[in-house]
Amino acid sequence: MKKCYLLLSIPMLMLSCTNDFDESTPKQEDQANVISNKTTNSVSINLNNIVTELVTTYKLAYGTNTNNTLSQKIALLEKVSNENAKFAEIKPADFNVPTEDDAKKFIVNYDVEYNSLNTSTKVKTYFNAILEAENNTNLIDLLSAVAADDQLTINEKNLLNFTLSNFNDHNRNKDNDWKKRMIVAGTLGFEKSSANAVFNVAIVEIN
Repeated sequence: MKKCYLLLSIPMLMLSCTNDFDESTPKQEDQANVISNKTTNSVSINLNNIVTELVTTYKLAYGTNTNNTLSQKIALLEKVSNENAKFAEIKPADFNVPTEDDAKKFIVNYDVEYNSLNTSTKVKTYFNAILEAENNTNLIDLLSAVAADDQLTINEKNLLNFTLSNFNDHNRNKDNDWKKRMIVAGTLGFEKSSANAVFNVAIVEIN
Protein backbone atom coordinates (compact mmCIF):
# COMPACT_ATOMS: atom_id res chain seq x y z
CA MET A 1 0.00 0.00 0.00
CA LYS A 2 1.20 3.53 -0.70
CA LYS A 3 0.83 6.37 1.74
CA CYS A 4 0.90 10.02 0.75
CA TYR A 5 1.81 13.11 2.64
CA LEU A 6 2.11 16.80 1.95
CA LEU A 7 5.43 18.58 2.02
CA LEU A 8 5.35 22.36 2.17
CA SER A 9 8.24 23.58 0.08
CA ILE A 10 9.54 27.03 -0.66
CA PRO A 11 7.72 28.39 -2.52
CA MET A 12 5.19 25.69 -3.56
CA LEU A 13 3.08 22.94 -2.01
CA MET A 14 3.76 19.49 -3.43
CA LEU A 15 2.35 15.97 -2.95
CA SER A 16 4.89 13.34 -2.06
CA CYS A 17 4.35 9.60 -1.78
CA THR A 18 6.31 6.78 -0.24
CA ASN A 19 5.93 3.01 -0.21
CA ASP A 20 7.93 2.48 2.93
CA PHE A 21 5.83 2.12 6.05
CA ASP A 22 8.92 1.37 8.13
CA GLU A 23 10.94 4.40 7.11
CA SER A 24 12.59 5.89 10.17
CA THR A 25 11.84 9.45 11.22
CA PRO A 26 14.56 11.87 10.04
CA LYS A 27 16.77 13.56 12.58
CA GLN A 28 15.06 16.48 14.25
CA GLU A 29 17.32 19.07 12.66
CA ASP A 30 16.40 17.67 9.23
CA GLN A 31 12.61 17.50 9.58
CA ALA A 32 11.69 21.06 8.61
CA ASN A 33 14.84 21.46 6.56
CA VAL A 34 14.02 18.84 3.95
CA ILE A 35 12.59 20.76 1.03
CA SER A 36 10.80 19.03 -1.83
CA ASN A 37 12.21 20.05 -5.19
CA LYS A 38 10.54 22.07 -7.94
CA THR A 39 9.93 19.07 -10.21
CA THR A 40 7.01 16.67 -10.26
CA ASN A 41 9.33 13.89 -9.07
CA SER A 42 9.08 15.34 -5.55
CA VAL A 43 12.53 14.25 -4.43
CA SER A 44 13.40 15.42 -0.93
CA ILE A 45 16.65 17.34 -0.62
CA ASN A 46 18.50 18.56 2.47
CA LEU A 47 19.59 22.13 1.84
CA ASN A 48 22.46 22.02 4.34
CA ASN A 49 23.98 19.07 2.50
CA ILE A 50 23.98 21.13 -0.69
CA VAL A 51 25.81 23.97 1.08
CA THR A 52 28.46 21.50 2.21
CA GLU A 53 28.83 20.05 -1.29
CA LEU A 54 29.18 23.47 -2.92
CA VAL A 55 31.74 24.69 -0.39
CA THR A 56 33.77 21.47 -0.48
CA THR A 57 33.85 21.39 -4.29
CA TYR A 58 34.75 25.07 -4.49
CA LYS A 59 37.68 24.70 -2.09
CA LEU A 60 38.98 21.60 -3.87
CA ALA A 61 38.80 23.34 -7.24
CA TYR A 62 39.89 26.86 -6.34
CA GLY A 63 41.42 26.67 -2.89
CA THR A 64 40.99 29.45 -0.36
CA ASN A 65 42.70 32.18 -2.33
CA THR A 66 41.83 35.40 -0.53
CA ASN A 67 43.20 37.40 -3.47
CA ASN A 68 40.03 36.71 -5.44
CA THR A 69 37.55 39.56 -5.37
CA LEU A 70 34.02 38.99 -4.12
CA SER A 71 32.74 39.14 -7.70
CA GLN A 72 35.27 36.49 -8.75
CA LYS A 73 34.23 34.23 -5.87
CA ILE A 74 30.57 34.57 -6.84
CA ALA A 75 31.38 33.69 -10.46
CA LEU A 76 33.45 30.65 -9.45
CA LEU A 77 30.78 29.46 -7.03
CA GLU A 78 28.17 29.83 -9.77
CA LYS A 79 30.29 27.56 -11.96
CA VAL A 80 30.44 25.00 -9.16
CA SER A 81 26.69 25.23 -8.53
CA ASN A 82 25.92 24.70 -12.22
CA GLU A 83 27.64 21.32 -12.01
CA ASN A 84 25.81 20.21 -8.85
CA ALA A 85 22.78 18.03 -9.56
CA LYS A 86 21.17 18.60 -6.17
CA PHE A 87 21.43 22.36 -6.54
CA ALA A 88 19.80 22.08 -9.96
CA GLU A 89 16.83 20.35 -8.30
CA ILE A 90 16.06 23.35 -6.09
CA LYS A 91 17.01 26.08 -8.55
CA PRO A 92 13.98 27.94 -9.99
CA ALA A 93 13.89 28.87 -13.66
CA ASP A 94 14.39 32.56 -12.87
CA PHE A 95 17.32 31.98 -10.49
CA ASN A 96 20.08 34.57 -10.47
CA VAL A 97 23.21 34.58 -8.35
CA PRO A 98 23.58 37.63 -6.11
CA THR A 99 25.38 40.66 -7.46
CA GLU A 100 28.41 41.95 -5.60
CA ASP A 101 26.22 44.64 -4.02
CA ASP A 102 23.73 41.97 -2.91
CA ALA A 103 26.51 39.88 -1.38
CA LYS A 104 27.98 42.86 0.44
CA LYS A 105 24.75 43.08 2.42
CA PHE A 106 25.70 39.90 4.30
CA ILE A 107 29.48 40.02 3.89
CA VAL A 108 30.15 43.66 4.76
CA ASN A 109 26.97 45.37 5.97
CA TYR A 110 25.61 42.40 7.90
CA ASP A 111 25.20 44.30 11.16
CA VAL A 112 22.87 46.91 9.64
CA GLU A 113 21.03 44.27 7.63
CA TYR A 114 20.57 42.06 10.69
CA ASN A 115 18.82 44.86 12.55
CA SER A 116 16.45 45.45 9.64
CA LEU A 117 15.60 41.86 8.65
CA ASN A 118 12.00 41.44 7.53
CA THR A 119 11.07 38.65 9.94
CA SER A 120 8.53 38.18 12.68
CA THR A 121 9.38 39.08 16.25
CA LYS A 122 9.30 35.37 17.07
CA VAL A 123 11.93 34.52 14.45
CA LYS A 124 14.10 37.43 15.53
CA THR A 125 13.96 36.11 19.10
CA TYR A 126 15.38 32.81 17.89
CA PHE A 127 18.06 34.62 15.89
CA ASN A 128 19.11 36.52 19.01
CA ALA A 129 19.22 33.25 20.93
CA ILE A 130 21.54 31.83 18.24
CA LEU A 131 23.90 34.74 18.78
CA GLU A 132 23.88 34.03 22.52
CA ALA A 133 24.41 30.27 22.12
CA GLU A 134 27.82 29.26 23.42
CA ASN A 135 28.07 25.77 21.95
CA ASN A 136 26.37 23.20 19.75
CA THR A 137 24.41 21.80 22.68
CA ASN A 138 22.62 25.13 22.97
CA LEU A 139 21.91 25.04 19.23
CA ILE A 140 20.43 21.55 19.47
CA ASP A 141 18.18 22.77 22.27
CA LEU A 142 17.02 25.57 19.98
CA LEU A 143 16.24 23.04 17.25
CA SER A 144 13.99 21.23 19.73
CA ALA A 145 12.30 24.49 20.65
CA VAL A 146 11.66 25.35 17.00
CA ALA A 147 10.15 21.91 16.34
CA ALA A 148 7.73 22.33 19.25
CA ASP A 149 6.80 25.96 18.56
CA ASP A 150 3.28 26.07 17.15
CA GLN A 151 3.43 29.84 16.71
CA LEU A 152 5.92 29.51 13.86
CA THR A 153 4.79 29.05 10.27
CA ILE A 154 6.23 26.21 8.20
CA ASN A 155 8.32 28.69 6.21
CA GLU A 156 9.68 30.17 9.43
CA LYS A 157 10.58 26.70 10.69
CA ASN A 158 12.31 25.97 7.39
CA LEU A 159 14.36 29.14 7.75
CA LEU A 160 15.27 28.51 11.38
CA ASN A 161 16.11 24.85 10.85
CA PHE A 162 18.29 25.70 7.86
CA THR A 163 20.08 28.37 9.89
CA LEU A 164 20.54 26.23 13.00
CA SER A 165 21.64 23.18 11.05
CA ASN A 166 24.26 25.26 9.24
CA PHE A 167 25.70 26.26 12.59
CA ASN A 168 25.69 22.66 13.79
CA ASP A 169 27.46 21.56 10.62
CA HIS A 170 29.94 24.38 10.24
CA ASN A 171 30.24 26.19 13.57
CA ARG A 172 33.82 26.22 14.73
CA ASN A 173 33.49 28.60 17.66
CA LYS A 174 32.73 31.42 15.26
CA ASP A 175 32.09 34.87 16.65
CA ASN A 176 28.82 36.80 16.45
CA ASP A 177 29.91 38.70 13.35
CA TRP A 178 30.20 35.41 11.46
CA LYS A 179 26.88 34.22 12.88
CA LYS A 180 25.18 37.41 11.72
CA ARG A 181 26.62 36.97 8.24
CA MET A 182 25.16 33.47 8.08
CA ILE A 183 21.76 34.55 9.43
CA VAL A 184 21.47 37.52 7.07
CA ALA A 185 22.69 35.48 4.10
CA GLY A 186 20.12 32.74 4.64
CA THR A 187 17.24 35.07 5.44
CA LEU A 188 17.77 37.36 2.45
CA GLY A 189 18.22 34.30 0.27
CA PHE A 190 14.94 32.71 1.36
CA GLU A 191 13.14 35.91 0.38
CA LYS A 192 13.86 34.81 -3.21
CA SER A 193 14.21 31.01 -3.11
CA SER A 194 15.79 28.16 -1.19
CA ALA A 195 18.48 28.05 -3.90
CA ASN A 196 19.40 31.66 -3.15
CA ALA A 197 19.63 30.86 0.56
CA VAL A 198 21.98 27.96 -0.16
CA PHE A 199 24.12 30.04 -2.53
CA ASN A 200 24.33 32.98 -0.10
CA VAL A 201 25.42 30.81 2.82
CA ALA A 202 28.00 29.10 0.62
CA ILE A 203 29.44 32.53 -0.21
CA VAL A 204 29.88 33.25 3.48
CA GLU A 205 31.63 29.89 3.90
CA ILE A 206 34.16 30.50 1.10
CA ASN A 207 34.72 34.18 1.76
